[in-house]
Amino acid sequence: MNFGIFFAAFGISLLELSEAGAVTAIYQGIYRGFKPVLYAIAGVLLVLVPTFTVGRYIIYLPLDYVLAVSAAILFYFGYRLIRSARRYFRRVGKGKGSEEERGDLAVVFTVSAIEAFEAALVLIALIPRSYSSALIGTLLAAAIVVVLTALIKDQIARIRLPHLKYVLSALLFSLGTLWAMEAAGLDITDLVLIPLFFAYLGVNYLAIKV
Repeated sequence: MNFGIFFAAFGISLLELSEAGAVTAIYQGIYRGFKPVLYAIAGVLLVLVPTFTVGRYIIYLPLDYVLAVSAAILFYFGYRLIRSARRYFRRVGKGKGSEEERGDLAVVFTVSAIEAFEAALVLIALIPRSYSSALIGTLLAAAIVVVLTALIKDQIARIRLPHLKYVLSALLFSLGTLWAMEAAGLDITDLVLIPLFFAYLGVNYLAIKV
């Protein structure tokens, strides 16, 4: 086993899939069932199965087009999230109650697929060096995420869904903007995500208040 590849695959998978697990736990607390889990698994498998079956050939795909399509999807779901959060906060502001919408389970699928795609971008570079080490590291990270999510599900589920939508929408808009710029051929660092995220938090706040 190549331990360098193993720990790299383990680390990136643990980081990205943990975010998907947190969103899944919140939606599971609302739906009181396993439907969010199934949507999350579907989103992750949609990306990781091709990554580990034809991963060494993925580098031949036109990445610019993949990023452009992915950016459009992120903007679409970011818009849906902030629109839903805006309806909730406007009802609260008008004193019409604070009952939360259950939310769209497609969000769980999309977030899970996005996080898996973020991990896959790194895994694709690791697979040619040691397929087995990358696979084992990814599987172990996924198993740990499942266990940790189950253990702290109740604590995570206390997060209010409208507030999650507000923040998650800013994240999706930020990633969408980054990928759109990369698809346009701009050579930029991922650190631009930080100012983009805070900028979109401000834009979303204005959208809710207006």
